[in-house]
Amino acid sequence: MIFIIMILSLLIFSLLNVFAKKRWQTGVSLLFIALFLISLALVVANDHYHFGMKKQTETTTQTLVSSTPNAQAKLLLYQPLGNGTEKVYLYRTNESQKKPQPTGTDHVSNRVVKNSAQNELTTKKTYWVYKNDAMKLWFNWSSNKQFISEKNTFHVTDDWLVLSTTQAKKLAKLVAQNKPQMESQAKAFVAEKVKAAMLQNPTLDDSAKQQVVQQATAEFQQQAMAKLVAEVTK
Repeated sequence: MIFIIMILSLLIFSLLNVFAKKRWQTGVSLLFIALFLISLALVVANDHYHFGMKKQTETTTQTLVSSTPNAQAKLLLYQPLGNGTEKVYLYRTNESQKKPQPTGTDHVSNRVVKNSAQNELTTKKTYWVYKNDAMKLWFNWSSNKQFISEKNTFHVTDDWLVLSTTQAKKLAKLVAQNKPQMESQAKAFVAEKVKAAMLQNPTLDDSAKQQVVQQATAEFQQQAMAKLVAEVTK
């Protein structure tokens, strides 16, 4: 709307200024040039200082699954940028997603909260939007909202690893190299745990023994993975 007023006021000013023969016509032409200048100032204020607009934040929450499917561990991957202070995170929100999605780089900040209760991504996008329908009517010459910033918070549980893509490749290589040794160590570790449980309670039934095996296996895997992760992150 305001652009129409600008064009009309400038056109009327030009016509009156060219054909003006009386003093009142000159006076009216000055009013229209003043209207043009005021409209121009409002457009500049809207474009550069967001006059007639307000900030609005939209929050979405998505479930996170491991960035790499079928991996030995649950991973949240990132790719360092520049000197490493900035990172692009690669994430998936469902198992059917084949490739991880990268976070943006333009006015985007990322944060990781470890040891959370559940794995999820909270995204807060902030926009400039028009304060009301009147402002929208006057200045809506482009989009209804203008992007300001995006804040991503990755919540991961304590069994997740947050690694760079380079570290993840090293970890996968180490797991493959140490697999035979880890399998034999796992058997010995589990056997020792079962033996200790039997000594403590000789009447353990098969169901209880199986539970001990599962717990011991998970414990060994966590310890073994922690050693490998320490090696790739040192």
